[in-house]
Formats: sequence, structure tokens, C-alpha cells
Amino acid sequence: MIQSNNQPPPVIGTPRVTVDSTALGRILECSPETDTCHFDSMNSPKLMHCQVPIQLIVAVLLVIWPVALTIGCTTPVARTELAPAPARAASPSKPSEITLNSPIMHQNLPIAAKLLRSGQFVDAQIVLRSILRDRPDCARAEFLLGIAVMKEKHYGEARPWLESALARNQDFPERIQVDHFLGWTCYYLGDLESSKRHFQSHVGAVPTADDSYFGLGVVAIDEDRIADAEVALQRALELIGTNSQRLRDRSKALARLGDLELRREHADEALAFYEESALLWPEHYEVWGKLARMYESLNRPSDADQARTKQQAVMQRSGRASPAETAP
Repeated sequence: MIQSNNQPPPVIGTPRVTVDSTALGRILECSPETDTCHFDSMNSPKLMHCQVPIQLIVAVLLVIWPVALTIGCTTPVARTELAPAPARAASPSKPSEITLNSPIMHQNLPIAAKLLRSGQFVDAQIVLRSILRDRPDCARAEFLLGIAVMKEKHYGEARPWLESALARNQDFPERIQVDHFLGWTCYYLGDLESSKRHFQSHVGAVPTADDSYFGLGVVAIDEDRIADAEVALQRALELIGTNSQRLRDRSKALARLGDLELRREHADEALAFYEESALLWPEHYEVWGKLARMYESLNRPSDADQARTKQQAVMQRSGRASPAETAP
């Protein structure tokens, strides 16, 4: 080894450092006595010794190391391109609201609506069919006609009118209620799945729609989903409250809770709900029939006869000939 003429004083305690760099194909050996480094080629049989200051070597390494990684390897290594950073995920967007079209107007629509409110369903149908001859694309006329036909219990005819009114996406005052009436129409037609879907859509748009919660409870009872039925009916009762103007609606919900307990074979609980229902709204003819059957099953013939008599009286007052057709 060739020594420098101007040898610096020895550095005590400096370790001998060896760095093996496969990428460069060199061995870097530092001598603590001389503070110089020797490059020994791993590919040449001859050892080439040169005296180079270590500061220069470090500087050279800093320059050639990135270049060597790119262009100089004994074994070629495939370069891997870095994929671009993924774009930031967009936050979930809220369901877009339906853009409603302008309503189709007709001068006779207020007349038809007034006839409906007064219970003149046949006359309302005459006016509405006349409107639809003039303006067959009038969604509000279709909706009102669907209601008029539904009130006459022609559910098969009412359904397409209501569905067409909803599909037109026209902005008219009662549009938000279409799903509610479709829910009951589908229920009476035996299409429980569609009925449930329309009731759910309505309570989604109108969270205080107690009658649609009641409808969901009725559908759940028919589908034997007892827990769901109880939740829906209790929610309906919460929304109805104890207002004296809502006794009829409260009575109907209580009667359905009685049906629920009867499905559970809890006769005492069912009887209590039926009796409370009849007490709140004595004109509920259907619950009197249920009470009559309950009393008979409990061997209370006198109470059964009284309940049946009250049922017949209510039906006569309401113009119903027999209890064959029952309402929710």
C-alpha cells in the first residue's frame, strides 16, 4: 500500500468500516491510519490502488449513487414506475331530489276538489274525466280521479290513475300524499310488497304521517312480522296523541294492537285493547265484532250478544248492510 508523504497523526479508536454495495460492484475500504480509501474492483484480477481523500470520495458517492441505481447494475433490474396518488374519494352525495315539472292547470280542478271533500265521489269523477279529456297530461286530475275511484272501493281502477299521477313528476298541492293512497290501494289489492314500499316512501317524506305508520303496521301483521308491526303501531299512536279530535284514529290503532296480541295468543291483552278501542270510538263497528268473538271464546255469552247488537246498530247508522266488508 502506498503511504502519503504527509501522513497525518493517527486517529485513535476510529473503527475500520466496510460497506458492501452490490449495486455499484465495489468495496469501499477506509483506513484509519491514513484517512484514505481504496476501491478494489470485484471484476478485475488486478488490484488498483490510488490515494484519494475521503471527502472527495463521499462527494463522488453522493453524485453517482442515484445515477448508478438507474443505469448501473450487474444484474438488470426492471424499473417500477410509481403510480400516481389516487384522487381523494368524493364524499357520498345525498340522494338527488326529483325535479318537478310545472303543473298542468285547468279551471275546473277546484270544483272537482270541492266535490271530493264533500263526499260527492261520483260527481267528482264526472268533472275529472271531463278535465282529462281536455288535458290528458294533467297529473292533479289523475290523482283526484284516483281518489274518487278509490273511495268507491274500485281499487283496481284507482291504482293506474295514482301511479300515472306520481310518474308525471308534476308539482301539484297533493303530490306528497300520492304514496299514502297508493299504499292503501295496493294493500286492498293484496300487493303487500308495493303497499309497504309506498307507505315507507310516504313516511320518509312526511315523518309525522301517522296513518302511513298505521298502514305499515297493518301490512306487517298480515306478513306475520309481529315485532315490526308493534313498532309501527306504537309510532302511529305516539303521533296521533290524545287529541279528542283523533279518537277515531287512536281507536283503530288500538284495535290493531289487539290483533297483534291475538297473534301472540295473549287473549287477555287483546281483549283489553279491543275494549279500550270501543270505549274511545263507539262507532268502530269492526271492533264490536271482534269483541263479540272474544267474549264467546271466553264463555261470556251475554257480553257477546251486547257487542253484536252494538255492531249491527253502528253498521245501520253508517249504511253498511253486513260486517262482511271490514276496514283497517
